[in-house]
Amino acid sequence: MAVAHYNNGNCQERMNMNSCDGCTACCKTMKIQELNKPADTWCQHCTIGEGCGIYDTRPESCRVYECIWLQTQRGAKPLALELRPDKSRVVMGVTNQGDDLVLYLSPDRPDAWKRGGIARIVAETRAKGFTVMIKCGDRLQTL
Repeated sequence: MAVAHYNNGNCQERMNMNSCDGCTACCKTMKIQELNKPADTWCQHCTIGEGCGIYDTRPESCRVYECIWLQTQRGAKPLALELRPDKSRVVMGVTNQGDDLVLYLSPDRPDAWKRGGIARIVAETRAKGFTVMIKCGDRLQTL
């Protein structure tokens, strides 16, 4: 799936964008089975806004997971900083071997996907015929 890119072109802003750089949104939003951590709760090992307290020994699911924002930072068309999960309040991922876009939302911000660049990505992704799903709390909804 090709995700639309909204880069404001600011080279200075991109200097630290090849890492999570303090974004810990997935540490709350995602379920981590190895730690018995449910979705939508902060991981006990997370220092919010800083990172993982067990980074070197973190579970495999944490080691391999990269949100779409982070994945694009290595490419020619990285997503803008405003779309980083801690800024947009949306963790973007894929499912079904990359065929579907999943927006992981915190129950305290269920409409975060309706704003700004995320709304544009949703519209463009749907216009290209891809499925967009929203995961908020226990609810999974297809748009």
